[in-house]
Amino acid sequence: KLILLDSLLQERQNVVKKIISFVPGSNKAGATHVDNTQPRRDVMGRLMDVHDGNIVRWNNEDDLFYWYGMGYQDCELEKGLIPPRNCPGIYEEFGHCGFRTDHAVNLYTSRDLQTWTFVGDIFPPASRPDGIYFRPKVIYNRDTKEYVLWINHLAPASTPLVSYLDARLMVATSKSAAGPFLLVNKKANIEVSGGGDFTLMVDPNDPNATAYIAYDAWGNNHAIVIERLTADYKDSLGSLGSTGRISPINNEAPLLFERKGWYYLLYGHTCCFCEQGSGAEVWAAAHPLGPWQNLHTDINPANLLGVREIKAQCNYVIQIEREGRETDYLYTGDLWTTAPDNLKSHDLQYWSPPLQFDDSKSLPTIRQMEFVEEFFIDI
Repeated sequence: KLILLDSLLQERQNVVKKIISFVPGSNKAGATHVDNTQPRRDVMGRLMDVHDGNIVRWNNEDDLFYWYGMGYQDCELEKGLIPPRNCPGIYEEFGHCGFRTDHAVNLYTSRDLQTWTFVGDIFPPASRPDGIYFRPKVIYNRDTKEYVLWINHLAPASTPLVSYLDARLMVATSKSAAGPFLLVNKKANIEVSGGGDFTLMVDPNDPNATAYIAYDAWGNNHAIVIERLTADYKDSLGSLGSTGRISPINNEAPLLFERKGWYYLLYGHTCCFCEQGSGAEVWAAAHPLGPWQNLHTDINPANLLGVREIKAQCNYVIQIEREGRETDYLYTGDLWTTAPDNLKSHDLQYWSPPLQFDDSKSLPTIRQMEFVEEFFIDI
């Protein structure tokens, strides 16, 4: 099976023209190589099963990057006749590909974002309520000295679609970045019911290290909202610390990060495992709770035929901090239905070279991305 997979990957390499980017200041000999044309493998040579999560360097003594993500297991990709065509399991009983109850919360670690070691499932099925899990995110609370995991949870129901109406965001904690994580909150107190895709951010400019969640929800037809978390990061303040609706409806997969005093919110249209990808609309604010300004920019736009430069759905923004140099921000997005062996676990993920900001403007904007097949960057 591995020989066949390697053959498929080699065939793909032979027909794809390589586009190699050297990030300014990078030395190819010692730099990390990022390849967006094939699935990543761990140090054991196994294809990595890690999706819609986050990648963080905690700046502790181990100096490792931690990649938390969903393990979808080795199920065959499915396609239906009615929208969303790549999510036929949404209409069926629990257990179809992408909607299984044994999804893992996988963790890999690396010093260079290229050589990855598999750690394990940090929130295994035996330690959590039954259901379907998606989009894990982990942040660190300096006061409680705990790592805090938030994750989407669909409780058992006749179909995932029925469960989505009461989808919840679950919270677990650990004293170790590598887990295991223990459940502390079965249903976070977000303002809008049916919580959907989300991301977390600890405000680097706040001396109190206040944290925020950006999410969409079924209860507001998938409009993006940002809320302040409680001091221990184990819940949301809900309506007591909310922006209210920011985006138009039918959007999801938000990204939230800070750069040079400005906060950026990116998101795309609703896109259930879609092969065409979604956009990355950009908003900005001087504070996480706004007011937010629409910059009227999609950095992953579609052409007149509706084809996007990067066929990915927003996942996370990796921040690479190095002494004496500006922080780099790498957009990451899941390339759904791209697995060369047709197993959902092996769908690729796109990483951009560092996002380019136009600092000539009083509110720096982000330039449009172009698909780059591979690049080198100093870590």
